[in-house]
Amino acid sequence: MMHYNFSSTRLTGSMLLLILSFGMWVPGLYGQVGSDFVLRASGADVDYAAANPTSYGMSTVVSVHQATGVIAQAQGYSLGVGNDSTLLMPIIATNLLVPPGGHGVDFDQIAILPEGVTEGVVLSFPGLYTISFETETDLLGIEYQLMDGPLTGATTTTSTSLDFVDTLGSPPVDISIVIEGASYPPSLASGAVTLTPHDGAPLIRGDASQDGTLDLADGVGILQYLFIGAAADCLDALDANDSGNVSITDAIRVLCALYCSGSPPPESPFPGCGFDSTADSLGCLSYPACP
Repeated sequence: MMHYNFSSTRLTGSMLLLILSFGMWVPGLYGQVGSDFVLRASGADVDYAAANPTSYGMSTVVSVHQATGVIAQAQGYSLGVGNDSTLLMPIIATNLLVPPGGHGVDFDQIAILPEGVTEGVVLSFPGLYTISFETETDLLGIEYQLMDGPLTGATTTTSTSLDFVDTLGSPPVDISIVIEGASYPPSLASGAVTLTPHDGAPLIRGDASQDGTLDLADGVGILQYLFIGAAADCLDALDANDSGNVSITDAIRVLCALYCSGSPPPESPFPGCGFDSTADSLGCLSYPACP
């Protein structure tokens, strides 16, 4: 089977119908209406360093589900997912559809624009196979980078959304599911996105040595800071119990997490990287183990 990716061509709904009209047509429509299908973009909650938002990103998955009606066999689809270009920039888009029998698709065109992403897919030009969406089916994955501008130096959470739009591209790409040569506009569910700024760097709590792991050196590092004045540029990491200050209790918390059966680990963020959401005076200027 030959596959096509026409990078210089914008796929509209009428073009998709024209392409499919050359394939195998099976008589008898299913009686679908567009609202039988729900096209959905997943949302995201993103924490980022207010001083450097472009170092952070997020992703969404576009999926489709036929929620009602007689299960139909789709020949293809086209869609557009818009974003606020002052907040998010799409950088990577990947087709996630797995057709039946392990086939590839004959036509897959993805366009990445500052204000969104479009995709047009035809499963099989000669109509050799189709696909149904009776279960939630992933179609497209998109990765975004946060932008400078309104997010830089922000002190409050910003809310935005990933919306399905039919205004992207020139000519614009329609939003439709194609069944037996007929185009059906699906119901649309936007993805809600929250972008929460933080002062300082992300960290792993309890990891005083900043090597990305919790071990004996971390308990010793906290004691060295307390009793011999060792330097520390991420005090939030030393505050293992998230009390808002660094004390011998934090060293004990780390050592017991390692060597005392049943003892709790350090508080969040642990064991992965994250931001300290507790208001205190400690701060974290630098933490190389977290991006």
